[in-house]
Amino acid sequence: MKHDYRFPCMVLVWALAAGWPLAAMAAAGLVQFTAGEVQVRRGDVFSALARGASVDSGDVILTGSTGRAQIRFTDGGLVSLSPQSEFTVTRYADRGDPAQDSFSVGLLRGGLRAVTGLIGKRNPANYKMTTPTAVVGIRGSSFHAFFNVQGQLEVAGEQDAIEVCTQAGCVGVRAGESVRVLSGQQWPVYTNTRAFLPLPQARSPSAVGDQVRQDGSNAAVVLTPPPPVIPSVPPGQPTNPYVPPTPARPVTPGVPVTPGTPTVPGRPTKP
Repeated sequence: MKHDYRFPCMVLVWALAAGWPLAAMAAAGLVQFTAGEVQVRRGDVFSALARGASVDSGDVILTGSTGRAQIRFTDGGLVSLSPQSEFTVTRYADRGDPAQDSFSVGLLRGGLRAVTGLIGKRNPANYKMTTPTAVVGIRGSSFHAFFNVQGQLEVAGEQDAIEVCTQAGCVGVRAGESVRVLSGQQWPVYTNTRAFLPLPQARSPSAVGDQVRQDGSNAAVVLTPPPPVIPSVPPGQPTNPYVPPTPARPVTPGVPVTPGTPTVPGRPTKP
C-alpha cells in the first residue's frame, strides 16, 4: 500500500511560511505601563496605546498633557516618556550582532529618560537619539533629555557618560553633568559640571601609617612634602631690582662736607 506524503509536506511548508513572518517581524518592544492619554500613530492611523501593546520600527508615540508611558525593548533597554512628548522608533534591530544591531529613535518634543540595553552595550555607535537640533549618543548606561519652555534641548548624564553632538561639534557629558543646546549650529553649553578639587598637600611632617623593619621593630611612616617652589627670574631681568640707598655719613664739626655727599645731623658737641 502506497502512502501519499505530498499533503502533509504541503501543510508543513504552509506552517513554516506562516510562522516565518512572526519571527522576522517580532516587535521591538512592549509597553510596560501607561497613564493618562497615550496614543500610537502607525502611518495615518491613530490608536490608544495601553499596557501590553507592542511597539515596532516606524511607530510614533504621543503623550497628552498628563500622559506617561514606559517601553521595554527586546534588548532590555527602557524608555520612559514624559507628558506632551512625541517619540519615534526610527529603526530598531536586535540581531545579537554589533554589525547589524540598530537602536535609532527620535524625540521631537517633550522629554524622556532612557536606560541602555544590550544593543548599546555591544556597540555604543549603534545607539543614537535624534532631535531637531542635536544627536545624543551613548558611552554609558542612562540619560535624561527634555525640551525646556524656550524649546531648547537639555540633556543630563545619569550613569557613566553620553555624547551630545550638533553641527558645530560634540561634547561629552558625564554622570551629574548637563548641557543645553541653543541651536543646531552652536556647541552645546554646559549648565552643570562636576567639580574636581585638588587634594591639599600634607603638612611637614605627617604620620600616615606604620611599618615593620626587617629586624621586627616598629617604625612610623612619615610623609614630608616637597620644598616650596621659588619662582625663577625671567631672562633679561635683574635678580634683585631693589638696591638699598647708601647710608649717609654723619656731620663732624670742623670737617668740611664735600658737595653732593648726603649728610645727616651729627651729635651736638659739648663746649
